[in-house]
Amino acid sequence: MHRTSLKFFAALALAATSAACTQGNAKPADTAALPNVVTITAADFNYQSPATIPAGMTTIRLVNDGTELHHVQLVRLDDGHTVQELMQGMGGHDGPPPPWVHFVGGPNTPVPGGGVSEATLDLKAGTYAMLCFIPSKDGVPHVAKGMVKPLTVVPAEGAPAAAPVADLDMNLADYSFATNTELTAGRRTIKVQNVAVQPHEVILVQLAPGKTLHDMMAWLMNENGPPPGRPVAGTTGLDRGEVNYITADFQPGEYALLCMLPDAKDGKPHIAHGMARQITVR
Repeated sequence: MHRTSLKFFAALALAATSAACTQGNAKPADTAALPNVVTITAADFNYQSPATIPAGMTTIRLVNDGTELHHVQLVRLDDGHTVQELMQGMGGHDGPPPPWVHFVGGPNTPVPGGGVSEATLDLKAGTYAMLCFIPSKDGVPHVAKGMVKPLTVVPAEGAPAAAPVADLDMNLADYSFATNTELTAGRRTIKVQNVAVQPHEVILVQLAPGKTLHDMMAWLMNENGPPPGRPVAGTTGLDRGEVNYITADFQPGEYALLCMLPDAKDGKPHIAHGMARQITVR
């Protein structure tokens, strides 16, 4: 299954406990209906959320009320398959995903203690699962501690909502982050699309003052001491062709873009293949 670095997220959780990252709704087009907003509250180790939501453009708002980092990895199951079957097919939590599972993203890693992150995506009707692959300090992913919940998406009524208006386009490739413009400070929306063969994610880390991507990569090599940054936004794993919109309040400074998903060929995190980048928000 798509897995991130266990020690990486565990250490980020320690560094981010006292921080809060509060965000709001993505910006819709003025002439269309607003995306439906669905709030998911994460705790240690469960989700509180509606069991059924309408299809269409949807903003998933993740509130982390836990003491650890949590995210929402949304996966869509082909017709006729169940979440119980998914867990059995994964071998509990560590096996490869079955071919009838499709990774469609979701909000990544808000900080604990009330942090918020959002991802807006166009949900098709069908059966989904919400999963958290972030590990605890013991190295066990939260999905293995019961942090999985079914979600049913039903056909919607009324006019469809338009996609948010993006301030920046970001394409995820094997193995790079390509952007079409610079990001300026303020409330901004990023359109994230996976154009690669493999699944990818984006973890947006606000680097501490004076720290660089080099410091982050050096820390990832030995993971000694506190990490030189904290997660502020991002999307979880996206299959090829999937699109998420992330909206956040960006402060001036330096940020790192990271993909920690394992490579299909060697199992190493994609940062080991060069999928890491520093950007400046002015």
